[in-house]
Amino acid sequence: MLGENEPVGVRHAIVGALLGLLMIVLAFAGIASSDVSALGTQGYWTLLTVAFAIASLVMDWLHSEHAWRNAMGAIRLVLLWVGVFLAIQLVYVFIAGGRFANADTGLVNGLILALGTFACGLYVNWRLVVVGIALGGATLAAAYVEQYLWVLLGLAVLAIVVLLVGARLTASRRQMRLANEMADDMAGD
Repeated sequence: MLGENEPVGVRHAIVGALLGLLMIVLAFAGIASSDVSALGTQGYWTLLTVAFAIASLVMDWLHSEHAWRNAMGAIRLVLLWVGVFLAIQLVYVFIAGGRFANADTGLVNGLILALGTFACGLYVNWRLVVVGIALGGATLAAAYVEQYLWVLLGLAVLAIVVLLVGARLTASRRQMRLANEMADDMAGD
């Protein structure tokens, strides 16, 4: 548990890392379940897209000192996720029209979500770039490896390590900067 003495930056870094981990796990589950029933997963991928959009907005809010950086940035994020949402819905239109194989649904949706998450990370937070890369790697692994669940697990562990190490480094740098600022303030008095 995080204590009340814990610096806010450390809490935000941990919350961001946990949010990124949850995003990875949910997307991996979607890729795996789409192998079983493509049409039955439309609701899951739709909700997952909405959840990723909300998670990115939360990360933006957390890492911008609980204030939106600017209204245009928030509008860009919303438009990016509307585009991802529409692209995923088009996949199901193609399936219904017989233009797309059911077995490829998870791969295409995973790739769309990976690209959207990566692009969102360029605007919001480096953690989303890591999540996007992990999802892209998982999609690639699922396309080429028959028994890809072990590969997904390995990619998930690697992404978790990167997220946690990055969160720790970010928090350490923030604490060091605050300590230096306090020392400078005391020296100036």
